[in-house]
Amino acid sequence: FKLDGKPMTIISGAVHYFRMPREYWRDRLMKMKACGLNTIETYVPWNLHEPIPGKYNFTGDLDLVHFILLAHKLEFYVLLRPGPYICSEWEFGGLPSWLLRDPKMKVRTMYPPYIAAVTKYFNYLLPFVKPLQYQYGGPIIAFQLDNEYGSYFKDADYLPYLKEFLQNKGIIELLFISDSIEGLRQQTIPGVLKTVNFKRMENHFTDLSNMQPDAPLMVMEFWTGWFDWWGEKHHILTVQEFGETLNEIFSQGGSVNFYMFFGGTNFGFMNGAYKDGTGFHADITSYDYDALIAENGDLTEKYFKAKQIIEHYFPGTTDQKSNILPLTPRVSYGSVPISQSISLWNGLAAIPSQVETESPVCMEMLDINSDAGQSYGYILYQAEVQLPSYEKFIEIGGVQNIYDRGILFGDNIIIARVKNSMTTKPKIPVDGKEKIKVSILVENGGRTNWQDFDDQRKGINGFISANNEPVKNWKISPLEMDEKYIRALSKSSWTSVEQSCDSLSSPMFYKAEVTCRSSPMDTYLDMSSWGKGVVFVNGRNLGRYWSIGPQQTLFLPGPWLHKGANEIIIFEETKCIWYISYRNTKSFAS
Repeated sequence: FKLDGKPMTIISGAVHYFRMPREYWRDRLMKMKACGLNTIETYVPWNLHEPIPGKYNFTGDLDLVHFILLAHKLEFYVLLRPGPYICSEWEFGGLPSWLLRDPKMKVRTMYPPYIAAVTKYFNYLLPFVKPLQYQYGGPIIAFQLDNEYGSYFKDADYLPYLKEFLQNKGIIELLFISDSIEGLRQQTIPGVLKTVNFKRMENHFTDLSNMQPDAPLMVMEFWTGWFDWWGEKHHILTVQEFGETLNEIFSQGGSVNFYMFFGGTNFGFMNGAYKDGTGFHADITSYDYDALIAENGDLTEKYFKAKQIIEHYFPGTTDQKSNILPLTPRVSYGSVPISQSISLWNGLAAIPSQVETESPVCMEMLDINSDAGQSYGYILYQAEVQLPSYEKFIEIGGVQNIYDRGILFGDNIIIARVKNSMTTKPKIPVDGKEKIKVSILVENGGRTNWQDFDDQRKGINGFISANNEPVKNWKISPLEMDEKYIRALSKSSWTSVEQSCDSLSSPMFYKAEVTCRSSPMDTYLDMSSWGKGVVFVNGRNLGRYWSIGPQQTLFLPGPWLHKGANEIIIFEETKCIWYISYRNTKSFAS
């Protein structure tokens, strides 16, 4: 590369402003600077910035401009990857779920309603970043067109359209695409740089050089680790493998973007998912990624290996006075008792609106949230089934229409756990009753962030039958579990917890309180004894936990606590638990 006519090697790190509290932006960036980086890279998540069509949020932890200006102040260049699609193991790859209200939606193509939504969003976003370009005195030196499109490649006109659109809106810096070598072969766009993504060198730079012999070599995603999903082992890349590949990149004259340099956390319901031949797999809450800076901000062995290699190839670029930077203080608050509880059924009163339909409707199609539908969380379907007096049980069909996983109830008692891959029909005992209330609580485990995009509607997307007869007249409760709902739930009528059960007959909300007697510090909630659910602290959603691992703890940033009493609300699907414990270290099960 050349910048202002001078040769330049880009030494960049991926760091996502939306995966950590704003209070930690400076800390993470300064640690990257000390390692010898001259550039940072970040995605821009459309679904967070436009959660409802036409209503935008670029404030607080989503203040993109402040983040870029902070990087500029710390003398970084910036590689910006604005999407529309970002992958990143992020919910729906960063696309907003309200796109799916169009039953014919074809995302990442020239399908007119999709392009209209992208145009509207970019018309709002680009004026923020246009003046931050390098040629205007800002730090942004390059923009990516979409993300890894060659590996998807549904429309040959899509990337050329995005290129022309950005340039017409005043984007004058370098444009690039990134992908695997196979994906890069799918499309060549004049004036757009190809960059490659990989974990190990192999022949990638040779292949890239053959594609564009007069262009600089860059790995846009040098995968420093890997992401994790529920029920699988914690993935790592050894320090030795990492160091060998980084040496190869620099020895061959390449530029690099470490993906991830700092991973952070998929707070809330923002984890992505993927599908393969074995089914649907939801990603975990932690996005630690086995990166150079750990989820909690600690420097890892990989960090110091990178610093050593960077200093070898580019002497004087690293900060030799900060070989051991101070750790972010952490504390264990011990164990605190669960004091109160409220059942799922009593918690429905805090929902602002319920919907009645003849047949089940998926969450995106609910007429709520200013025509945005329901995006995240759980959704409860309830219907009354009339029964002949001689029936001993009813057989429930249509479970293949449940996305992603659900709990089936008969008269508010758990009968079975269901998902769309089931081949059997669960049975509800009725014992001669004249009628029974059938309820199905469905969790949106996260929309896939890779390949399968259009078939992403969650909840029940089809019929449900009882003894082969379609069940009709449903009451639908959107359990979005957003901050507004949690605060309303907190003010509901809770009861004292009684230590008298081993398992739950229906899901429960639990409440506890932790007191910070001095300035709050980072901590972890130890969820290893719990079953499955979600944790909220002072109204903020820390994310999901699940006993199948590999994640056993939830990271709780100190800035989300305050001195004095802090409220914890836990939505638990399966277990009776009487306490919540804290740790000062993370934990992954093997």
